[in-house]
Amino acid sequence: MSDFEVVRSDVEGWDVRRVGEAQALSNYPTRELAEQAAHRQQEAEHHGRDDTIDVRQDVFSEAPEEEVNVRRTLLGVATIVVGMILLIAIVAIFVVTTGITD
Repeated sequence: MSDFEVVRSDVEGWDVRRVGEAQALSNYPTRELAEQAAHRQQEAEHHGRDDTIDVRQDVFSEAPEEEVNVRRTLLGVATIVVGMILLIAIVAIFVVTTGITD
């Protein structure tokens, strides 16, 4: 059995990926090029053993489940920084008012 399969890309063209993995190893504009690349990879890893490559026309390559939201990420980082500054200020006020350093 082959370690690779060729599936339609959800973006464009055809993807070569390992069986059971969602992440594509490479992308090609045509199915034929993707099949050739999968055969070359299979032969390179198994030293000439020629297995059939599974071509899945009914399966699409998966995209990341959630896109990175830059605005939300920056807002989270800013919130953490403000929280750290407030914590430092509170500790400084506590030290000054109680006279711990004297």
